[in-house]
Amino acid sequence: MATLSYEVLGTGEPLFILHGLFGSRRNWMSLAKPLSEFARVIDVDLRNHGDSEHAATMSFPEMAEDVAQLANRLGLEQVNIIGHSMGGKVAMVFALKYPARTRRLMVLDVAPVQYDSDFERYIDAMRSVPLDRIRTRKEAEDHLASTVSDMTLRQFLLHNLVREGDRFRWRLNLQGIRGELDRIAGFPPLAAGTSYAGPSVFLAGDRSEYLQPAHEPVIRHYFPAAELSVVENAGHWLHADQPVAVLDGVRTLLLNPPYQP
Repeated sequence: MATLSYEVLGTGEPLFILHGLFGSRRNWMSLAKPLSEFARVIDVDLRNHGDSEHAATMSFPEMAEDVAQLANRLGLEQVNIIGHSMGGKVAMVFALKYPARTRRLMVLDVAPVQYDSDFERYIDAMRSVPLDRIRTRKEAEDHLASTVSDMTLRQFLLHNLVREGDRFRWRLNLQGIRGELDRIAGFPPLAAGTSYAGPSVFLAGDRSEYLQPAHEPVIRHYFPAAELSVVENAGHWLHADQPVAVLDGVRTLLLNPPYQP
């Protein structure tokens, strides 16, 4: 088990927010604050990310157990849970492992399937930054630009770069993540008949290829009550592209009549 760093905002029904690969709880603060108006938001750094503990392995059952142990520390018997991309897979596995502890589930732009992965190049790009020589974030960005041409993506990766004294370091456990990319791209085998019958919503960005109509059968295999919706004018980071639509979706899910498992 890895000890997770987190931040709590608001009161009401507990809502865990789980970020995607290379992300952190900081990516969700702009939505966590309005969500905290009607929920007790627990904004989490997953293992090897943000300020959470580093670990050599990153299987989804392990990460779901990290979340379960955090819920135990907070004295929470049942939780609502929302996850994006990698965090969406953690949320799905949590609901499947602990259906009685899961009140409602929302998954953003990911399915319980195997994906092709090209994330090695981003990790290698970050590891190639000469942290012992750079003195400014601009120098780090210039170094990354030779490999990562997309400015938005560079800025996303660079939010993991922190200064300590006169040196920089990556918050991410880059070595640990790189060794687990195959597992992160996949979905774990589960016992026959495993499912979560509670309320679940899957949101896809219309400009993203991560969550497609072809994934509906496997989603319904695990989540028979799933509702699938498309967010217009949104890519994979739909909570950044269309925050109001995502916020409205979460509000609708949470404010429906209470679910009794």
